Amino acid sequence: MLVGAIKTLRRWVSGLVLPGIVLLMSQGFSLWTVALFLLGLLVVAALAALWGFLSWRATTYAVTDNSFRLRQGVLQKNERTMPLEHVQSVDTVQGIIQRAFGVYEVRIETAGGGVSEPDASLAALDRGAAQTLRREIEGSYKARPEETTGPTVLRRLSTRELLVAGATSGQIGVAFSLLAVGSQFLDNFLSVDFARRLVDTLAPNWLMVALILVPAGLLLAWLLAIAGTILAYTGFTLSREGDFLYIKRGLLERREATIPLSRIQAVRISEGILRQPFGLSSLRAESAGYGEDEGVSATLFPLLPRDEVEEFLAGAVPEFAVVPAIEPLPRRSLRRYVFRATVPALLVCVAGLICLMVFGSALWLLSLLLLPPFATYGWLRYRDAGWALEGERLLVRHRFLGRKTTVAPRRRLQSRGVVSNPFQRRVQLATFVAEVASGSGGSALRVKDLDAGSAKTLAVSLGP
Repeated sequence: MLVGAIKTLRRWVSGLVLPGIVLLMSQGFSLWTVALFLLGLLVVAALAALWGFLSWRATTYAVTDNSFRLRQGVLQKNERTMPLEHVQSVDTVQGIIQRAFGVYEVRIETAGGGVSEPDASLAALDRGAAQTLRREIEGSYKARPEETTGPTVLRRLSTRELLVAGATSGQIGVAFSLLAVGSQFLDNFLSVDFARRLVDTLAPNWLMVALILVPAGLLLAWLLAIAGTILAYTGFTLSREGDFLYIKRGLLERREATIPLSRIQAVRISEGILRQPFGLSSLRAESAGYGEDEGVSATLFPLLPRDEVEEFLAGAVPEFAVVPAIEPLPRRSLRRYVFRATVPALLVCVAGLICLMVFGSALWLLSLLLLPPFATYGWLRYRDAGWALEGERLLVRHRFLGRKTTVAPRRRLQSRGVVSNPFQRRVQLATFVAEVASGSGGSALRVKDLDAGSAKTLAVSLGP
């Protein structure tokens, strides 16, 4: 009742705070206005408490032989029945509110369910009730022996690994954009005169200011990225029991996720631009019906030495434990990769040339400096692209910013095919595309510009 009341109060107050502040400011913060405002908050709190009580009374759940049933709703009754064989996971989340009362929120996901919201959620169960519910749902398709002592811990993320994961996460750009958004909100509280005086003071020394502020902003963004990683991955523990993986993680909000091995369609090994030079990587599972976003709930392990990946996969997901040599692309593919990478730089050069013809400025020559780094990027994408077929498992590797290697068993492939445009056919190249079920849609495994004969042979080898 209390958890429901607090959630309701938080949702209602977020919509009433701004009108209340406007009312207080318009009435000059008189005693009568403040008293009226506080009285309104008390009324809202009382209504939220009543709503929490009614919501608690209206919520019931049950597990039958083959389904999970949930009945909710105060004014409008809502009853859902979920076949147990369609349940993808039973996860528990312990936010700050739940931790205060020693309870857990249980979230149940099904195949093809929602992305941002779980298919079913129970806001407050104690530890025993949550574990019992998980065992009853998993028991429908899992033979649980009586002598089982609990999940076996495969690996824990140490404090040192946590800090390294944050420092090499590659989320500095995201954190820096948050700083930029925050600065825009700060502008709303600064007067125009203050901003003008500040600009006049700093303008003569703009170079020195830039040399100070830019590194300071990058450092702050880097620290924010580390803090975000710490919040998400503190205490990350991967365990396995039978055909299930269990993941625990989180500092403020503690999460426990369940991933059935039978639902994992592919494993993705990611080596970010900050991690690859140090031989580090992260592992993520593509799971059918488990949402479309790259949420940390599907992260098998956030930081792992590259040379330990195969051993780790052998213990966690043996079906994906293979890291063979990658077949490189033919030499004639290199110019296509370099050309695609340099197209943005070429467009900038063309725009600069037009400015030269119209305005007579020779600054367009600086745009030529963009060509070497863009061409190098294209060469890196060509060098790291490739594929391998090891028994019944397909490996595909590519690079965007970081390098990613995807492992998928043949029986998990939903489709496979070969695409060839006129430019590729002219040099006997093709693009191989395979797809696995992931989230409510699919995830593609694509190799561009490999030999046309190899692409057709690969598609035939991976046939039904």
